[in-house]
Amino acid sequence: MESTQTRQPGLNDEQFSELKKIVVQVVSRKWLRTKDLPGYLNMADSTIREVLPGLPFHLVGTIKLYDPNEIDEYIKNLN
Repeated sequence: MESTQTRQPGLNDEQFSELKKIVVQVVSRKWLRTKDLPGYLNMADSTIREVLPGLPFHLVGTIKLYDPNEIDEYIKNLN
């Protein structure tokens, strides 16, 4: 009886380049919008509003933008 193996194919150069581009964009993201906060903080939107009412933000017109570094510092200094 012949044994069969499945092999996961690797990424070709084009796929790797595209994946790298996406990863760099995500990792180097400077500003977050309100809709991004639950993913960044791993909390429900309602929990964020309840337990972090003073979360620092910057207004650009009517859009609230959050700096991840400021968020991290704010949370570290809650005690």
